[in-house]
Amino acid sequence: MLLRHKELTEMILGCVFEVHNDIGVGLDEATYHQHLLDCFLRKGVPVISKERKHLVHRGVKVRKFELDLLVFEKIILALKSLQCGFLQNHYVQIISELKLWKKDLGLLVNFGQPKAQIERIPFDEKEKKIIEDYAEIKGKIDESTRQLLAKVREAILFVFETHGLGYGMTVCRELLQAELDYHKVIYQKHPSIEVKYQDKLVRNCTTKAISIADQMLCGVTAIQNQITLFDVARMRTYLRHSNRPIGLLINFGKSKLEIKALYH
Repeated sequence: MLLRHKELTEMILGCVFEVHNDIGVGLDEATYHQHLLDCFLRKGVPVISKERKHLVHRGVKVRKFELDLLVFEKIILALKSLQCGFLQNHYVQIISELKLWKKDLGLLVNFGQPKAQIERIPFDEKEKKIIEDYAEIKGKIDESTRQLLAKVREAILFVFETHGLGYGMTVCRELLQAELDYHKVIYQKHPSIEVKYQDKLVRNCTTKAISIADQMLCGVTAIQNQITLFDVARMRTYLRHSNRPIGLLINFGKSKLEIKALYH
C-alpha cells in the first residue's frame, strides 16, 4: 500500500528529527513550534503557521479552529510535548482540522519523549450511512411528542447531510444546537437532574445531554464505532431522575450516523 505524500512526509520528518536532536526533550510546545517553523523556512519548505478558520452552520460561526502548521499546502501538523503518548482528544483535534481544511493527511508529532513520536493520520470523507432505531417508543408517544421528535430528527439529518462525519462530540453538539436555534426549537444545554435516594435529595447533578422542550433528552457522541451500552445505561439513568419519558442517543460515528430512541 502506497503511503500518501511519501516524499513530502520524509522531508517533514527530517526537519522534525533535526529539531528534536538539536534542542532536546522536555521543552514547551511553543519552543518546538518556533524552531520547527524556522527549520522549514530555512530549507525553503512551504509552511503556514497558526492559520485560523471558522466552522460555519446556517451563517453562524460555530467553532474556531487553529492549525499548528500546514506544510506544502497538503499536510497538517499538530505539535505536542507530552511525557505520555497521544490522547483521544489529540486524534479528534487533527481529524477535525483535516476535515475543515479538506486535507487528506495529518501528522501528530510529540517532542516530549527521548525519541520523537510521529503518527500518520490519513483522512477521507465517509459514505453517508444512517441507522435509526425507534422500536422502544413505538406506540408510546402522543402526537405532540411525535411532531417534536420529527423536528429533532430533521435537525440531526440536516447537520449530518451538511457536515458529514469527522468532528468531535462537542462540535457535533454545537452544530445540532445551531440547527435547533435555526428552527426555533426550545432546548437547554446540560440540564441538571435531582438524584434521590428513598425520596431524599442526594444531589443536583449536571447531565451531558440536551433537554428538548422539556420533553426529551438528547445525548450526542461522535467518532465512536457505535452507540455503547454505557451510553444507553447513562441515558436511562438521566430519564429516571428527570421524569422525562423520551431519550434520544445520537452518534456521529466513525462510519455511520446512529439514532436510537429510549423510553422511560
